[in-house]
Amino acid sequence: MISKSKRIFVSNRLPFSINSKGDLKRGSGGLVSALMGVCQNEPFAWFGFETDASHAAKIPEASKKILPDLDCYPVVLSKDKYDKYYNGFANDIIWPLFHYESHLANFNRKNWEQYKKANKLMAQEIAKVATPGVTVWIHDFHFMTLPEYLRELVPDIKIGFFLHIPFPSAELFRQLPVREEILRGLLNCDLVGFHEHSYLRQFVVSLKACLGVDSSFFRAEYNGRTTHFGVYPISIEGDEIKEKSRSEAVLQKVETYKSNGNAPFMILGIDRLDYTKGLELKLRGLQAALRKYPEMVGQVSLMQVAIPTREKVPAYMKIKKEVDQLVGNINGEFGSPDYNPVHYVFNSVSEVELLALYRRASSVLVTSKRDGMNLVAMEYVMSQDLQDPGVLILSEFAGAASLLSDALIVNPWDVDAIADAIYQAYQMDLEERTNRMEHLQAILSRYSSSKWARGFLKELERVHQVVAVTPKNLKPQKSSWSDEFNQNLIKGRLKVLVDYDGTIVPIAKRPEQVVLMEETRELLRELGQKADVYVISGRTREFLDAQLKGLELGLIAEHGAFYREPHGSWESRISTDVQSWYPHVERIMNDYSERVPLSFVEKKKACLVWHFRLSPTDFAAFQSKKLDDELQVGMANEPVSISMGNKIVEAKAVECNKGSFVRWLMKEKGAGNTILCLGDDRTDEDMFIALGKSGVSIKVGEGTTAARYRLKHQSEVVPFLKDLIRFVSENQEAEVRV
Repeated sequence: MISKSKRIFVSNRLPFSINSKGDLKRGSGGLVSALMGVCQNEPFAWFGFETDASHAAKIPEASKKILPDLDCYPVVLSKDKYDKYYNGFANDIIWPLFHYESHLANFNRKNWEQYKKANKLMAQEIAKVATPGVTVWIHDFHFMTLPEYLRELVPDIKIGFFLHIPFPSAELFRQLPVREEILRGLLNCDLVGFHEHSYLRQFVVSLKACLGVDSSFFRAEYNGRTTHFGVYPISIEGDEIKEKSRSEAVLQKVETYKSNGNAPFMILGIDRLDYTKGLELKLRGLQAALRKYPEMVGQVSLMQVAIPTREKVPAYMKIKKEVDQLVGNINGEFGSPDYNPVHYVFNSVSEVELLALYRRASSVLVTSKRDGMNLVAMEYVMSQDLQDPGVLILSEFAGAASLLSDALIVNPWDVDAIADAIYQAYQMDLEERTNRMEHLQAILSRYSSSKWARGFLKELERVHQVVAVTPKNLKPQKSSWSDEFNQNLIKGRLKVLVDYDGTIVPIAKRPEQVVLMEETRELLRELGQKADVYVISGRTREFLDAQLKGLELGLIAEHGAFYREPHGSWESRISTDVQSWYPHVERIMNDYSERVPLSFVEKKKACLVWHFRLSPTDFAAFQSKKLDDELQVGMANEPVSISMGNKIVEAKAVECNKGSFVRWLMKEKGAGNTILCLGDDRTDEDMFIALGKSGVSIKVGEGTTAARYRLKHQSEVVPFLKDLIRFVSENQEAEVRV
């Protein structure tokens, strides 16, 4: 047991491995450094897969000798199963698809099944040691179903997930045959993190497109749980890189590189030989630069280090062949006995060699087609000598571009843009180079990988999960129904608040098509004789007057902004200045109505509603989120509430709130009396929350709710009203007999 460990990290491989000689080796990745840095002097655990059982048996004890606070848990997976899970699904499906190379994605159902089995095995092993209250942080695309399996086994833990690669557009993600299972897995987390805002945006759109889940950029509600989202761009330990780059061994190596170089201006490329890294685009850009700016021939060269990976996979063999040919073509076209335009290294380099190359390079060129972040760009920045710094040229499709704005940002598919950026770097004077690099170093000095990890963990551990109370299902016209409404539940004069659209009348495509059925009208009339009945709606006063004419009911318009007692006149609850925001919101909503077909604006005295029920679904849904975001920001300091509902975006005075009206009613007229609220929409949740346990709240329809009871469908409202009339009558007769 690891009851002392409050944090558990999960990644594909452990931070330590044992080689064939039995030597323990620490992983060199940024994730290892980041997570090791946040758990010093406190016990923590780390789970990862291991394919060699004999190695797995040695790692826990060996790692303890180096880090006494760390408990390593190797989860043994046979090489065949690991290959199907890791190469067959994670690397052959998720990796290419999420990097916009869908033509390379090869879905195999057996590999997917093994991916799930590997995730389940990991969940089972974690569950053996995870105690309630523990924080589990899961890393990357290898474990996208793990949160669901783990949540089933250990419900009372905090689960975080971080995606270290891009999340693709919804159109690409929809190509994944198991898209729903992937998303459902992630929605079992408390917090899901991404490197860049665009990745989060695409994830949110995918939730709507694939699961129908409406969400903000901050959270989503699904199956009674709230999953929070965030953007946390990873960084490096910049001060550590800076210090190492100044070591004697590195500086000596720099001098060696300078004396051996054949061109004064050296561009550096450090990439895994992966189709996502855009090496062929980089080489074409260099070729275009040497053709377009002939004065650079003999003066500019490229040192490209291509680190081998997955060498036997056809897609990787193909990119290596293309790179080899391009290197040959460029050297053949521009080379001479004393000048080699491209120095190509197909091998790994040591840390000292890498840092020396950074120090020597006049520029680093990153042309990733898609990249979660790209730490090479950051390492180059922090290695630079500000007395004579280089220039960073960075693909706009690398996540690092969102942080490193002083780099020369390029579209890697635009070879002319790469050529121009190379020439700009070549021509850039010392003052501009220094100003750019100083700012980049300042950013990375203030934001390290350990700060990244601490920031995510802090957010995860302070997430408060409100456990949804499952409402009891009411079954109208069943004998068991009255058991839920005994004489102790309803006291005094019953006050009934019923919503209009979606509750006493079905939802219609256009608001003006909603008409109260005669049967429902008569039931409201009868109930109004035995209880105080209020129809509460977002509709206007004029609409409610027309629809409920002749009924002795209380009417509440525009979500509580105006109310009218039976036989009384309309009164206003608004005290704020509606005109301070109304004209501005109306103009913005009208703009959206013009751009979204069949959408329109409904105008009320203290409320404006943009309807898009009839509009093209996907286009309108996207525009609704955009409108909501624009109004939330623009009206942040005005007395107006902006919200999204069922195919609407609504702006209303702060007094237009059903919860506010319920609290007012409880204070003014609720003493000694029971209040019953019946509604279907998000605005009705305000009523249920305000009422709490002091009354009876009933949700109409599915979905997460704060209500105590539920009617599963709008068609059950009429039978329910009949039962309620009968029940109230029986109670009143019983009181008379007493």
